[in-house]
Amino acid sequence: MAQDVKNVSLSREEVLQISKEILELVRTPTDYALSVAESLVQAQEAGHASHGIIRLLEYADSVKRKVIDPSVRPTIFREEGATAVIDSHWGWGQIACKFAVKVAGEKAKEFGISIVSIQGCNHIGRLGEYIEMLAAENLISMMWCNADPSVAAYGGKDRLFGTNPWAAGIPSEDVPVVIDFATATSAEGKLRVARANGSSIPIGTVIDKEGRDSTDPQDFYDGGALLPFGGHKGYCMSLMIELLGGTLSGNHPSMNAGYSHGYGTVLVAIDPEKFFGGALFRAEISEATKKIRGATPVNPSQPVLVPGDVENIQRKKNSPMLQVSESIWQSIKEFKSTL
Repeated sequence: MAQDVKNVSLSREEVLQISKEILELVRTPTDYALSVAESLVQAQEAGHASHGIIRLLEYADSVKRKVIDPSVRPTIFREEGATAVIDSHWGWGQIACKFAVKVAGEKAKEFGISIVSIQGCNHIGRLGEYIEMLAAENLISMMWCNADPSVAAYGGKDRLFGTNPWAAGIPSEDVPVVIDFATATSAEGKLRVARANGSSIPIGTVIDKEGRDSTDPQDFYDGGALLPFGGHKGYCMSLMIELLGGTLSGNHPSMNAGYSHGYGTVLVAIDPEKFFGGALFRAEISEATKKIRGATPVNPSQPVLVPGDVENIQRKKNSPMLQVSESIWQSIKEFKSTL
């Protein structure tokens, strides 16, 4: 049975500080701790608690189990023309992705397009963050990654695919169009949040270990599986991400013998300046999105939105005080006291 989630209002500085301190307590250098903490807080602000500070508990455990090396720095493993492979060396995924954004952005401005993959990569957080960074440089981008198997193939019940998110960003004269979603019916982190809050989940999100529909998030953790969104269409998109993310990164598709863990990440950046000019491109996008937002809504109280608008609305709601689930905040404070 779903329960009302009680929130606490906290300053951004307080949430950022405790996040940084927890990461430092697990031997993360201060600059990296601040960068990873900033990514978690940004996700929280954008309304994606599944990729927010709840991840601190998982991350600290991953450091303890030596899945994450908290101090290692990403390097370029291979580079040729408009392509590059970044080696994260099993460090922080967020740090590797921010480095990949820098490399991809520079190459796109030189060649018009770039493709960068990341090997040896841990959890990278919210893909939309990196897409927004490239949009701020007036670059178009696409990004995807495979992950630990948690999603069943269409018509099956075995875990074969990761939640396999896909994201894209399109710059404009005002706010960019930012598309970011898991190709599963839900990000796994949303199940984690629902479980922490004692909430049920919509039917059609997960199946239990016997293949039966369930509204209990715990059934996923007891051996069930997430389902692909949109039936066979979502399954096809997830399969594409699994194969290309796993193979182009050298991380392997998750059902292959060479796969152990991690996030095979691919980032594509495109410079519209090399086509008909960046200013004209941004003007066209702005004109189109204004007309889309101005479309007549079915429900007058629910205007038509463009991808990225929901996150911007949530950011306004989370300013100046950030809203965090009371149960999650309490668990983080208790966890910090044990380190």
